[in-house]
Amino acid sequence: MTQTGPRSWSRDELARERTAEARRRTHLANERTYAAWIRTALALIALGVAIAGYFHIAGNSRGELFVALGAAFSVGGALMAALATYGYRRTSRSIEEGEYGGSAVVTVVLGVIPIVLGLLALTLIVLR
Repeated sequence: MTQTGPRSWSRDELARERTAEARRRTHLANERTYAAWIRTALALIALGVAIAGYFHIAGNSRGELFVALGAAFSVGGALMAALATYGYRRTSRSIEEGEYGGSAVVTVVLGVIPIVLGLLALTLIVLR
């Protein structure tokens, strides 16, 4: 038996407490990951608004292409936020069920969004 403070814990009680503590830490890690994805999504949306606004005001000859690029960044950011929310909820449920696995499809799609947007931006910059 382990003594922690005024109460004496049985082995089973200690195991349950440690399991509950591990579950709490895992939920907190899931929330931190979700917050990081949401920050990234908001950055993409803000960048899209900035790109579209700058090239719209500048009156560049290819302004409409950059406005479309800005719109694509904003839509990509919104899609990333939606996927992050889905992934967060799914992971939260799996933690409670004791299945600590994530979704490979959601992770890949979340990674592909900025890659596609970056390649699209690079293409427009080179064409400029």
